[in-house]
Amino acid sequence: MKDYKIIMNLAEIFSKILDCIYYRKCYLCSQKCYDISLCKDCLDKINSNLNFHHAQKFHTNIYCAAAYENEIVKIIRALKYHKKSEFEKILTEMIIQTINHYNLDTNDFIICPVPIHKNRFKHRKYNHMQLVAQELGKILGLKTEANWLKRIKDTPPLYKLSVAERMQYLNGAFEASPEIKGKKILLIDDIITSGATVKELSKIIFEQNPQELLVLCATRSNNCNF
Repeated sequence: MKDYKIIMNLAEIFSKILDCIYYRKCYLCSQKCYDISLCKDCLDKINSNLNFHHAQKFHTNIYCAAAYENEIVKIIRALKYHKKSEFEKILTEMIIQTINHYNLDTNDFIICPVPIHKNRFKHRKYNHMQLVAQELGKILGLKTEANWLKRIKDTPPLYKLSVAERMQYLNGAFEASPEIKGKKILLIDDIITSGATVKELSKIIFEQNPQELLVLCATRSNNCNF
């Protein structure tokens, strides 16, 4: 027993030494952190700024966790454009908190992330919302189908466009699988700005006669009018 305690103490000391050597810097403030590149203080800021929102639009219910501002903007941009794929855990947690806040019943839903065009996938090497969908599926015990929705038109970055231009470019931009018929679909995205993407996806999803559609977005732009 004495030898066992000595071994455990040595293991704990060795673990602390490794932590001191291999710690990370917080992506937002450069403080020391370990699990992901975000410190506890910055995580607490994100959690304290959650601003849940619900709207009924496009024949479905849309739920958002927070406003697209401050630390959250940097996290999403890092995940989306700068290959910080580990931040999918932050968006996943935001969506989980939204589900809990509204006490949503997600049983039997199939998670479908908003798709990106194959050209954009080739450039980024991953779809950040597919990563979130996979993590969310593990936590909720739900199936994920990343190929039931496809982006068949390579549109320019939407944030540069007006609402009318977004609708024009997104018309016919997506394709939905017949597998959706009779299924409960949970559509997830990182941000809802004008609602143009969700509107177009909702339209083609309902064309496949799902049993139900639920939309969860991590954030909502302050310019969103619903």
